[in-house]
Amino acid sequence: MSKLFVANCSKFNYELHYWVENSKKPVVTKIRPGAQESIYPQGTRDDHERIIDQHKVYGLTPVNEIDRSNIFVGQCFQFDTPIPHDRLFTTMERNDDVLYEQALERRKEAAAATSEGIRRDAQDADVKVGNIEIEIKEVEQKGVTQTVHEIMSVGEEGEVAPQEPRRRGRPRRN
Repeated sequence: MSKLFVANCSKFNYELHYWVENSKKPVVTKIRPGAQESIYPQGTRDDHERIIDQHKVYGLTPVNEIDRSNIFVGQCFQFDTPIPHDRLFTTMERNDDVLYEQALERRKEAAAATSEGIRRDAQDADVKVGNIEIEIKEVEQKGVTQTVHEIMSVGEEGEVAPQEPRRRGRPRRN
């Protein structure tokens, strides 16, 4: 008898909804973050492949293809044997890196778009604008450490360059 294991590599609870033959309702399996579940244990290999086909369009990835891609992998699957926990852990860590890089790219795009809008408005008003610097800073909260503080400089050519955040106070003399 065939087995199908599906793992949740995201940080959120995941519900796998799937249809099986001779059923009027979808079957739902809940998978916690970093965990895996055996899906439809009484099913055959064909049943399991139909379940996989229902979810491939949503990003369900075979375990042997995880390392080949540099994209976010929310859920992965493997036939017959459980997915090793170290694979799940490394995939979740890589997901963090991928999401961080994607967020940085979106912030760069937002800085470039903001700069372009300001330049267009300045041109309409017959005003010259030089480099634009955008600072993104997380709002300080009591008891929570600040994790985001970025400064991006947009040059006249529209190139975005991240910079080190400025320090508070006067600079030290050497």
